[in-house]
Amino acid sequence: MHASGKVTAKMKPLFEELSNIHQKPELFSAYTAETLWTEPHLAQQMLQTHLDQNTPLASRTLPVIDQTVEWLDDRFSLNGKRVCDLGCGPGLYAERYAQCGAIVEGLDFSANSIAYAIENATADRGSLSFRQANYLTDEVPAEQDLVTLIYCDFCPLSPVQRSTLLEKVRRSLAPDGAFVFDVHSTKALQEISEGTVLARNPMNGFWSANDCYVFQSTWIYAPDAVSLDLFTIIEQGKTWRVYNWLQHFSPESIEADLHAGGFTVESIGGGFGASDETAGTFSVVARPS
Repeated sequence: MHASGKVTAKMKPLFEELSNIHQKPELFSAYTAETLWTEPHLAQQMLQTHLDQNTPLASRTLPVIDQTVEWLDDRFSLNGKRVCDLGCGPGLYAERYAQCGAIVEGLDFSANSIAYAIENATADRGSLSFRQANYLTDEVPAEQDLVTLIYCDFCPLSPVQRSTLLEKVRRSLAPDGAFVFDVHSTKALQEISEGTVLARNPMNGFWSANDCYVFQSTWIYAPDAVSLDLFTIIEQGKTWRVYNWLQHFSPESIEADLHAGGFTVESIGGGFGASDETAGTFSVVARPS
């Protein structure tokens, strides 16, 4: 800038780039979930975050996981049951299902997480297997007594993706099988505020092994009960984005979603989630209609 305050031509592209960063995207206009799990540096960071007992960013703590599996075992008697754990990550739940006597297959599109799960499995290999797969596009095992999708992995999906997933889960379940998952509540959406923050190498270099600046822009799509954390990562010679969409549900809206997908809600809450919107998440048990 000159002393007169006049903006030079060289500064215009930066202004335009900042304007783009602060432009609210169209709802579900981009989907980058796989980037978190397949970009080499991020994939390793996500695995470490999954296993870190000091943060709940990628997975609940082991005591909470143990309580969840105990609740599932009490409710469904896992011994001898066929169980598919979608988005299994490093196998923290699948391993425990197998220890309860279930015949388990874990699916995840992260090669790092699947490799870790296989290497660290202690349950009988005859009752526990892992496969790198995208449950939205790849085959899901058939005749399952139970399909689980835990830690709100249902929520980053668009309505079209959720419809695809529900169809695949419905086909995979045995006639008396159940789909168990959890979701973010609309109460949690009320706690979110819009805004943008800028940091250099945040989260101890989580986003890149290189020096970088990261804009985190948070947007709310109130009529649709959706929030977006948009991360714009600026490295030397490269700018890229990660979109973290989160659909939030009330008991009524998740029931409507499931009904449209050919499911009937058996119960909401209990075990690992509150039964109403007083908590940030709640669990759902559904069966094919």
